[in-house]
Amino acid sequence: MRARFARGGGRIGAAICFGMTERSRRDAPISYRPPEALREEFHARVARSGLSLNAFITQSVFADDAPRQARRAPVEQQEIARLLAETARLHDRLHDCLGAVGVDGLDAALLADAMRDLRDIRAACLSALGRKP
Repeated sequence: MRARFARGGGRIGAAICFGMTERSRRDAPISYRPPEALREEFHARVARSGLSLNAFITQSVFADDAPRQARRAPVEQQEIARLLAETARLHDRLHDCLGAVGVDGLDAALLADAMRDLRDIRAACLSALGRKP
């Protein structure tokens, strides 16, 4: 058997050359495989939580607060937040139109209806994000 040399020029044995030594080995990972019937629901709950898979399982098992929310919000939450910001901008623009332009009664009523609809959409967006309207 040919000896192998470490960076410093010293010889290394076969036990060390394959990576980790006995004392530096990590514990075996704990894995969870949900039943086939519940797999889709499990992944949907993880996605809705905004947590990593590991944080979600830890929170579920130990009923602790999650360490932190995921770095990125799920796509649905980002989209709802964007729509919420758009409704606020539209509401402001409609409010400016209603106040600045001398409109007759019919146009004022249409603008007021549009603003009311935007308030309803805003309330739905806030509700979808889990916040109070």
